[in-house]
Amino acid sequence: MAALRERDVIRTSNNPIADIAEALVHKHFGGERGSFNQPGWDVKTPSGERLQVKAMRRLLAGKRRNLSPIRDRNYDAVIAVIFTENFEVESALRMSRELVEELFPHRAYVNGRIISITRKLQANPEVEQIDLPDALLGA
Repeated sequence: MAALRERDVIRTSNNPIADIAEALVHKHFGGERGSFNQPGWDVKTPSGERLQVKAMRRLLAGKRRNLSPIRDRNYDAVIAVIFTENFEVESALRMSRELVEELFPHRAYVNGRIISITRKLQANPEVEQIDLPDALLGA
């Protein structure tokens, strides 16, 4: 954790999966990372596109498919980064805010939209597969 913090990959002592995903997306797209208290986007690209980054780590025994809720509309696209149990990037998906709002209804009990990573979603022609190698984190 200390080494990841020194390399500015993680920024807290919380579960590092979200920070790792944000660092990978930032290195891939460039631009700037958002601050902790700023809602909506996590990475703003050089062209001004606001990316909401969501991450999930699949465990061998688990069947987890849901990402954490999206609670606002201050973003242009979602980048969902799916990690293996060993923190390797299994896949990365890009979808527009409009597609997220079309496919995933607002759920009052979490006050947000929950994206579920399914085969159907991954096969959707409006969902872009992104080559996001974990080697971007470097040494």
